[in-house]
Amino acid sequence: MNKTIAGDCPIHIEMHGDVSAPCIVMILGLGMRLTEWPQNLLHRLSRDFHLICVENRDMGLSGRCGPDIDTEATGMLAVGPDPKTVPYTLFDMRDDVLRVVDTLNIDRFAVVGFSMGGMIAQLIAAQAGSRVSGMVQMCSSAGEAHIPSSDNTWDRFMRTARPFGTEAELLNWLTEDLVWWSAPTPLSETGARAAARDMIAGGFSSGGYARQLLALYGSGDRQAELKKIKVPALVIAGAQDRCIVPDSSRHAHDLITGSNLVLCEGMGHALDPRAIQHLETWLRRVLSPQPEITAKYAGGRT
Repeated sequence: MNKTIAGDCPIHIEMHGDVSAPCIVMILGLGMRLTEWPQNLLHRLSRDFHLICVENRDMGLSGRCGPDIDTEATGMLAVGPDPKTVPYTLFDMRDDVLRVVDTLNIDRFAVVGFSMGGMIAQLIAAQAGSRVSGMVQMCSSAGEAHIPSSDNTWDRFMRTARPFGTEAELLNWLTEDLVWWSAPTPLSETGARAAARDMIAGGFSSGGYARQLLALYGSGDRQAELKKIKVPALVIAGAQDRCIVPDSSRHAHDLITGSNLVLCEGMGHALDPRAIQHLETWLRRVLSPQPEITAKYAGGRT
């Protein structure tokens, strides 16, 4: 079921499963659409949970906060984002998600976030802890003001944020970019090109990407927020992640009291099947406990 939640910036959501089941809110990352969650994952989880997949502002069918080509945003990125002048921050994106659950009268929910979505999930867990049954961050950070990344990451971000001359140029770049981020998690050029086509058809714009990127780099240091998280938490990282280095996930694990850490060897910045398996197992352990699953995560690190 699809729905748009009204507000200053309307937020598009997709719901799966029985509304009476335990609720899981799912948030994706920079430039991503909610359709990029693996469909088999949603199918399996929806058998036992009520899923709310949120499309972040400025992407997909959610509201726009500026033009599709935003030279002001790219100019701000070039000189360094100032939290006082960015169009919005990760805290505003947190509030978008809280508006969704409030509008739907969801009293209690778990929250799962990939990449930037993980950063939003952290802020939700810190702000609405009494309502949050669990939090999972995948390939995300420890709330540092500047994302710890490989040398090429910023250049790639900036190239995607700038306008392209033709749709073909955009398609070729997004295809190459998806393969680069995912590595060494396998992603064929054919698969990446199909995903890039879907991104473009679904409303991707360089302006929306640039404004989301400003939110990433213009939200200040949030490590103190992670220390406020007191809910069950799982931190999943790719050992070869070039977008957000795994040491940042290790640090997040240290900041979040009682959290579990899973480091997947041979995984890049991707929704890798091994990470998905850990996600599902942990969610079922926390939201519908089974003794054999509880024992698997009892040690804190996997």
